[in-house]
Amino acid sequence: MLGAMEDGSGLRPLPEEELRRLAAGMQQIVRDLHLLVHDPTGGELVRRLGQHLGSDPRQLPVVTHEFPMAQLVDIDAALAAWTEEADDRRKELLGITGPHRRGTPLSELLTGDLGVGVGPVDYVDCADSPDTTRSCVRIGLFLLSDRGRPLALLLRGSDRQNPSPSGQLELIAADPDHGRAFLSEVIRISVERSVLRGQVLAFGGSRNGYGGLRFIRRPVMARSELVLPEATLDQIERHVLGIAELRSRLREAGQHLKRGVLLYGPPGTGKTHTVRYLLAQMPGVTTFILSGEAYRNISYVCGLARSLQPAVVILEDVDLVAADRSFGPPGGNPLLFEVLNHIDGLGDDVDVTFLLTTNRVDILERALAERPGRVDAAVPIEAPDPEGRVRLFRLYGGAVGLGQLGEADLEPAVAATEGCTATYLREVVRRAALIAAEGQPTGPLRVDGPALARAATELLDDRAALTRAILGGLAREGGRPAPPVPPSHRKPGPELPPPPGDW
Repeated sequence: MLGAMEDGSGLRPLPEEELRRLAAGMQQIVRDLHLLVHDPTGGELVRRLGQHLGSDPRQLPVVTHEFPMAQLVDIDAALAAWTEEADDRRKELLGITGPHRRGTPLSELLTGDLGVGVGPVDYVDCADSPDTTRSCVRIGLFLLSDRGRPLALLLRGSDRQNPSPSGQLELIAADPDHGRAFLSEVIRISVERSVLRGQVLAFGGSRNGYGGLRFIRRPVMARSELVLPEATLDQIERHVLGIAELRSRLREAGQHLKRGVLLYGPPGTGKTHTVRYLLAQMPGVTTFILSGEAYRNISYVCGLARSLQPAVVILEDVDLVAADRSFGPPGGNPLLFEVLNHIDGLGDDVDVTFLLTTNRVDILERALAERPGRVDAAVPIEAPDPEGRVRLFRLYGGAVGLGQLGEADLEPAVAATEGCTATYLREVVRRAALIAAEGQPTGPLRVDGPALARAATELLDDRAALTRAILGGLAREGGRPAPPVPPSHRKPGPELPPPPGDW
């Protein structure tokens, strides 16, 4: 018997019966402490949901729908518009409090064990155009009524404490079929009224936060501002703008509209500038720009392009992910495979244009460049000819008087820049303006032919070799201009800088 035992301390243990009474008392204390934390009714959150739904929400299934974070603003706007589409729809918005509200499924929040409650709604500002933002619900519980049928929807976005590439909608409804129909309608409204439709959008490499998405002002650019040979420009316009103008007739004839156009040439010749011109001619066409790490968003972007067509997907410097697989280990470059698969996976029934640019067409993956349906037209963008250099000098130097000079005044600079890119010519004009400013302390700044020729000569100096290499200038051999460096041997350099303003 426990009451007859010694514990070695000189004190006799309590009798077993007394120990049992003490244990029962401690057990009651533990129960009471648990009740302070655990409300068997589920707490205020469960009570509010129960009153709204007319039944215990803990006994109802939860349907979860995930959406990319870049579409949070569309989902928020769709929930606001949902009540506007019928007079007998109602909406009340509650906030959720407690440290577990962010990443814990709604079904677990309703157990009452996690200390969540009802409180203020969390909001976050998201861009909905290049110049404006919308205050969107980041965490909020919508109590909805659709013609007297109750629904409850928990909307959760991402935040710094719980970064995620996806947001969540968690729906509770007494009628599961009605709940599924409601989710379908919200998604439909979010696509139809998407703030992304008709915009120019660039994606960053990060997949966290709010999608790494940026709104960019659509370029404003006239045909005269793009200096290309007429035959080259006609070919590009036909495959991009021409198909867009004839989309109805082509569809009626059973012809596919998806097309791929590859612009290739040395750095600085104007590939990105050409893309800007095309975007300026396609107002209202949704455009996505991907480069570098942002290629990892290709799956999401292709899905958006299908939903928001007509659309353009711009893949800048595609050689960075599409280098010939024979140069790497077997099975390498999984990102390349993903890009190719998603271009193919869109199918031919979509009105989507893929515009690809590359400085290294010689190493471009054959599977990308040669298979119809991936690239339908490959157009070289080369260094400007003499006529093009005259036009570029006048275009870049219009503000300093070069537009008024005759061809004879420009001829020395034109001859000195044989084989040079548009970027290089822009730098010649900048240096000529500096030379002119040094000799013109007052009055409007004007550049003449001699100043332009001097600037071109200075850039030919051996000390400017690195500048020439970066800007696409010509090489020198024995003091004489050498032939232009073949594209396959050119070092990568920057594209033609954008004109004043955004991309």
